Amino acid sequence: NSKLVSDYKLFFAEMSVDAVSLLGEDLATSTVGIKKVTGGSVTDSMLIDGVAFKKTFSYAGFEQQPKSFDNPKILLLNLELELKAEKDNAEVRITDPDQYQSIVDAEWNIIYDKLNLIANTGANVVLSRL
Repeated sequence: NSKLVSDYKLFFAEMSVDAVSLLGEDLATSTVGIKKVTGGSVTDSMLIDGVAFKKTFSYAGFEQQPKSFDNPKILLLNLELELKAEKDNAEVRITDPDQYQSIVDAEWNIIYDKLNLIANTGANVVLSRL
């Protein structure tokens, strides 16, 4: 909202100059983005020299996980890290309940194998498809 920002001209002018100075010689303004986050004050705005992700953490133990990293080792994955319901019509016929458990165990083993490979990379940030 320009009326709201107009009361903070000096604050945003300095931030704008700093952002432009980070662009380099080609001045590719398309590399500058603005993330709107609800809550907080206008003066909570900040310039991030790097990459910022807005992510809602919703897994057990997320409170103990770090929310920022210096010199992170990032792993980008083009795969999903969760079990999903089969999208195609698949039919598995079993005659013994133990066979069902072996199918479930096999699915989890696939996930655990992927997680072990990820852990072995030493990455401390992992981004994957949803």
